[in-house]
Amino acid sequence: ALNNREMWVAWTLVGDEKFYLIAGIILFFTMGKGAGVSAAVAVLFSGSLNIALKYSLNLPRPPREFWRAEASEPSFPSGHSQVSTSFWTSIVLQVRRKTLAVFSIITVTGVSLSRAFLMVHYPWDVAGGMLIGFACGLFSVKGFGFKNVKPWLQPLASTILISIVNIANGWEVSASQALLGLASSFTLASSIIDRSMRIPDSLSLPERLAMGLGVSLVALLVYISSASIPYGILAGFFLLGLFMASTPLSYGRFKKIL
Repeated sequence: ALNNREMWVAWTLVGDEKFYLIAGIILFFTMGKGAGVSAAVAVLFSGSLNIALKYSLNLPRPPREFWRAEASEPSFPSGHSQVSTSFWTSIVLQVRRKTLAVFSIITVTGVSLSRAFLMVHYPWDVAGGMLIGFACGLFSVKGFGFKNVKPWLQPLASTILISIVNIANGWEVSASQALLGLASSFTLASSIIDRSMRIPDSLSLPERLAMGLGVSLVALLVYISSASIPYGILAGFFLLGLFMASTPLSYGRFKKIL
């Protein structure tokens, strides 16, 4: 079973950074009491930091002839391990259920092991990604200790600064533009997010899922349509973030009218 390439490829797909970006958008709307905001922020913060660390350290992957899956970019830390750990850490810290914690550990372990068994990362890449990811998830929920600033706003400020550095250096420019656009809009619309996050608790799960899936589809369309335009992804995801922040509030007002 350990040599089953298809199994490890399936695990590695579960850890894809794009998967967690979409999952973060969906949880933004579906998790109660605004907990989804911290989960989305964890993905943004961890994703931007991973790009910066990878390219600044620029450590090589295992020799290409040993790879059992396609890969790119430098090796340390593993993006799959880091972002998946950040995402699940932020959720477990807020929900605090044993079954969810066990599921999260299994998921993160499976994703992390897949990168090593597919021979696209060294074991220390994966271990480092998990440790850094845990810290990112923790910071997305607890913040950096500034009492007068919302905890989830603190890593967002770091995301903005890190993403600007990444873009200036030409590191994963498309992804960095998307992360910068969302982080900037979330920061500017923080007061709207606070008000919007009171709305989902009064909505049914199908309504919240519909909002999350709808905005995820918009995100996909924005990425595809703006990729060929200079800084189009940055502008598109900035507007997407504003749309995300205001959607629950707008929907709540629309329901009152009806």
